[in-house]
Amino acid sequence: MANEVRQELAQLMNSSGSHKDLAAKYRQILEKAVQFTDADQLESLKAFVEAMVNENVSLVISRQLLTDFCTHLPSLPDATAKAVYHFTLEKIQPRVISFEEQVASIRQHLATIYEKEGDWRNAAQVLVGIPLETGQKQYNVDYKLDTYLKIARLYLEDDDPVQAEAYINRASLTKICKFQARYMSKLFFTFLFHVW
Repeated sequence: MANEVRQELAQLMNSSGSHKDLAAKYRQILEKAVQFTDADQLESLKAFVEAMVNENVSLVISRQLLTDFCTHLPSLPDATAKAVYHFTLEKIQPRVISFEEQVASIRQHLATIYEKEGDWRNAAQVLVGIPLETGQKQYNVDYKLDTYLKIARLYLEDDDPVQAEAYINRASLTKICKFQARYMSKLFFTFLFHVW
């Protein structure tokens, strides 16, 4: 079944048509791949990712379909989703600037899986990989603040108050009101003293 998906993707990459028609055909393949189970599902989704990051596929189509792809993954079994997330991040890396929004979504979902597993450090490190300050995409203040605070909380869960404080400090540098800054400081120190 995974080979069938690979063949369909190869045919589509060599075909022409409107962006709308091609996107619809890729979307059908994605829907099919998500319906498979176990190894077929994993291999089909990997093939889909490889097609989407291929430079022969229009960036407009790739971004749109990787966004759709990201919405399907949380419904997959965690082990499959985790393997697909890692594979996707590896394949996207050479073109990461083109897919910042999708990478952020993937990293958020992957961190959630690690968090469910109690793997606080990996969850934090996955979130650290989101280029909140240096990327092309301009994230809103609330998103940055939430992400920095989540990273800090995860490091605290992992008994690493030094890293947690670094991310509390980054959060405090975002454009937030004094009330929020005071609340963050109280939260950090309350949690810190609770842990110790």
